[in-house]
Amino acid sequence: MTFDSESGERLRSAWRRFQEELPPEPGAVRPVILRSWERCRRMGIDVDNPAKRVLEGRELERALAGNSELIGVSRAIMERIYAPLSGSGSFITLSDNRGVVLFALWDTSESYPIPHIAPGYLAAESSSGTNAIGTCLVEKAPVETLAEEHYCRAFHGWFCSAAPIFDAGDRVTGVLNVTLPASSRHQHTGGMMASVAYAISEQMRLRAMLREQEAMLEILDEGVIMLDESARIRSMNRKARVMLRIGDSPAGRGLGEIIRSPDIMRALMAENGQFRDQEAMLRLEGGGTLYCMLSLSHVPSAHGRVVTLRPTRHVKESAARVTGAKAVYTFDHIIGDSPAMRETVELARLAARGSATMLILGESGTGKELFAQAVHNGGPRAEGPFVVVNCGALPRDLVQSELFGYDEGAFTGASRLGKPGKFELADNGTIFLDEIGEMPLEAQVSLLRLLQNGEVTRVGGKHSRQVSVRVIAATNRNLEEAVRQQEFREDLFYRLNVFTLSVPSLREREGDIELLCDCFLRKFARVLGRSIPRLSEGVRERLRAYPWPGNVRELENTLERMIHMAGDADIIDEPLLPSKILRSPERSGERRNVRGGLLSVQEKETLLRALRESRGNLRAAARLLGISRSGLYVKLRRFGIVADDFR
Repeated sequence: MTFDSESGERLRSAWRRFQEELPPEPGAVRPVILRSWERCRRMGIDVDNPAKRVLEGRELERALAGNSELIGVSRAIMERIYAPLSGSGSFITLSDNRGVVLFALWDTSESYPIPHIAPGYLAAESSSGTNAIGTCLVEKAPVETLAEEHYCRAFHGWFCSAAPIFDAGDRVTGVLNVTLPASSRHQHTGGMMASVAYAISEQMRLRAMLREQEAMLEILDEGVIMLDESARIRSMNRKARVMLRIGDSPAGRGLGEIIRSPDIMRALMAENGQFRDQEAMLRLEGGGTLYCMLSLSHVPSAHGRVVTLRPTRHVKESAARVTGAKAVYTFDHIIGDSPAMRETVELARLAARGSATMLILGESGTGKELFAQAVHNGGPRAEGPFVVVNCGALPRDLVQSELFGYDEGAFTGASRLGKPGKFELADNGTIFLDEIGEMPLEAQVSLLRLLQNGEVTRVGGKHSRQVSVRVIAATNRNLEEAVRQQEFREDLFYRLNVFTLSVPSLREREGDIELLCDCFLRKFARVLGRSIPRLSEGVRERLRAYPWPGNVRELENTLERMIHMAGDADIIDEPLLPSKILRSPERSGERRNVRGGLLSVQEKETLLRALRESRGNLRAAARLLGISRSGLYVKLRRFGIVADDFR
């Protein structure tokens, strides 16, 4: 905006003409000023006696409190730009989005030159006519008003330059204004004010963004720590403070003052270190210990890094993801109506009520893991993890580290932060040790220690960790014979043998083959999207007669093969049976009446002989027969034998 004596005279003439309700000379008044004059005329502003609305008392206190952040951000900047202007008769003001002056700087040695723009006064057009603050609020853009451009006569000796301050939503939240004597006006004042207002706007947006980020961080169910390049804490959310047992905000402190684990700090501050979900044990400054899942990410643009801490319960919830196992079966999934199966399920339900160590015996393919999952889901640990370990599939040199985990540097190639073992992942849940008879002797020692005191010591670790795990072991081996052969520790055998469950073989489950066949046919028909086929009577006779050395697993595989080979046929007949079943001698009569046949008589005589020799001692009788006590109970009930009769 250029201004000389000729322009000033034209402006004065235009103002007078406007007050006389005559049109100003074309070009004498800038459009933004003319629009404001017209608004003032419509509002009935008195040019010689404008309204002097002022906020006082509680009303002013509310205005100041509601704009405390705007004042806080603006004050320091205003003080810096006012320093070179002090003593010039000028002053700087900050107003809110209504035009209420919130804060002002002026030469306090003199009286305030324009009372209408003192703190608490309303500088809107509705009370003060055309002025830089009020017009800026209307135009939502920088505005300068000089001399007679002000609508009210009292302001004609002043020059004002105002610029809007925007919030994060691009709404005008305030106005920054500088007022000088008209004779002291400078052509660069407007640019300076616009730049300063922009800087304040950016700080307001940044604060809003940080508040949003902080709010997001606070609702996260994991601890978040923002660090600078030297591991000093920039910020930390409440969850992290709770986990690390810190009361006040630790901003500015070194993370190493709080986490007293040198190996962890080295990993966090490694130049290119970046990792996710590494379980760690943190020693804290107060002497406590924190077990958590640790992650690290770099933020190059901010010259820092982000550390996240996940509570151990999240580690347990992710056990299924880490181990690839999940307990999905319940007792409702166990199919069988034979006396042997009903008895086994009844014993398993009893076992599910507690958390005692359990040993499941049975031939391969009988469904030992199915029972283990049902016991887990039917017990008090159903909400905890279910971790499966096939002891026979683990490499002998890695059994210890897989089961019990390892610490940093335990061996070449070990993770920098170590790794939890299967027992730690199963904490507050169940671990199923399949093929326990194949576990190496050195690992049996560690397992025995865990069963005795509930502690796990990682490979290469110096500290033990307390865990609460229900152990369910399973095997198709005769563990008593393995003990005699010194292939299995006797003390571990007795620790595992708290509650023994013998799963009957398929050939012992009279009548269950029919039920299982119907179940598997429905299952595979659904998978193939076809109708459920029927088995011919000849096929059923063959299936009942076959001894099923592979038990339920073999039966399931056989039916899957047959339904695929049957195509769209409604009946599956004998030619589709595997050759080994067709070659098997028919024993249908024997299979249909096991209780009354030769095998039944021989089995009963064997039981009676064992009870006589052991004088009714069930443990000794079971040992003579090479079966578990629960298996012996099933057979005694089947034949109606009372052990007390032999004592």
